[in-house]
Amino acid sequence: MQTPKQIVFRLSVILAFGAAAIAATAQSLPEAVSTNGVLYMTGGIGEDEAKAFLSLAPRYSLRMMFTSANGSYLADVDVRIRNADGRAILDTRTDGPFLYIMLPAGRYHIVANAGRSDVGRWVEVPRRGGVDLRFSLEERVTGDNGFNCGACRAATSLRPPV
Repeated sequence: MQTPKQIVFRLSVILAFGAAAIAATAQSLPEAVSTNGVLYMTGGIGEDEAKAFLSLAPRYSLRMMFTSANGSYLADVDVRIRNADGRAILDTRTDGPFLYIMLPAGRYHIVANAGRSDVGRWVEVPRRGGVDLRFSLEERVTGDNGFNCGACRAATSLRPPV
């Protein structure tokens, strides 16, 4: 039988490891940003951060992923979102291949550009759940084997199924 001291010690060790795991996950994710009342997160560079982003996907109503024509992840994508009335909702540049946004239900026009040309799409964000968009873009000339996002190479195997 264990003494109370042994039980307390074992619980302390378990809690310490749990706290360390939570801290490691939190450190691998950028913080959500609020602009004009719109909460969003961008990133996903590297294997750990890409996995963490994919695990947070259900919390956001609009989830976008950006790739080049050859399937490589892209970062530094300019994204503009307007509502159905044409009012600007968000204008940002991604820090990685993922952009997750909390938007109210409605119709939105999204324009993404990785340096060559604008790609526009209309999307209907539902009241419940969310919607996933994938943009395949013509990227800037980088001279880096087709990767716009140098650190994205490690995360290319983490793409969710199509």
